[in-house]
Amino acid sequence: MGEKMKKLLLLIATTLLLHSENYTNSIGMEFAKIPSGSFMMGRDSNFEEGNDDELPQHQESVSSFYIQTTEVTQAQWMAVMGSNPSQFKGRTNPVEMVSWYDAKAFIEKLNAKEGTSKYYLSSEVEWEYAARAGSTTAYCFGDDEGGLGEYAWYYYNSNKQTHPVAQKRANKWGLYDMHGNVWEWTSSCDSKNYNSGCYSEGSRSLRGGCWSCDADSSRAAYRSSYSPAVRYYGGGFRVARMLD
Repeated sequence: MGEKMKKLLLLIATTLLLHSENYTNSIGMEFAKIPSGSFMMGRDSNFEEGNDDELPQHQESVSSFYIQTTEVTQAQWMAVMGSNPSQFKGRTNPVEMVSWYDAKAFIEKLNAKEGTSKYYLSSEVEWEYAARAGSTTAYCFGDDEGGLGEYAWYYYNSNKQTHPVAQKRANKWGLYDMHGNVWEWTSSCDSKNYNSGCYSEGSRSLRGGCWSCDADSSRAAYRSSYSPAVRYYGGGFRVARMLD
């Protein structure tokens, strides 16, 4: 068997294994099982472009959990909340114009609908770990922003709007749009760096960049934040779930 065929079979086997551990709930939200492990959070100080709040780079350990393979869509939002606040309408587009409080309210209602308490908003640590999918580079695919268009809807290819989820390439753990499309709320508060507490009272962290962002804002380590009450046409979220 040739080397190329071996690599192809390994890729197929890995893909099948990942999808065999996925979980889909009653309204069609698909979740990928993220393996436990450790990673270096933040940016490498040798990587020239970046912000001070991405330092110091440090090791974090993460327990296994589920995270949605896509951002919450407008159809999924409507199935739980009964309305659609989005600026850019489309059932399979990510919901936006939702505050952090709105995201938490959605999750509370989703838990009630599913008869569980396992759904939650991921922490900043969990989000970056999932976005990196084992990578140590600026993006899940490497350091060259020239490849970003294959994975993300961002300023240079979005036509100034959101797009249906899962149209771009997924990362190695089967997660779509971790770069671009809409910013994603996390449960974590805004902090000046990883060793300090919250410095903007009440502000919450967002990750991933969005359709109107440049490539730098789409890096795995890039950190943004807003007041939890802000609703913005570039801001959405994805849901995490505890293991059974």
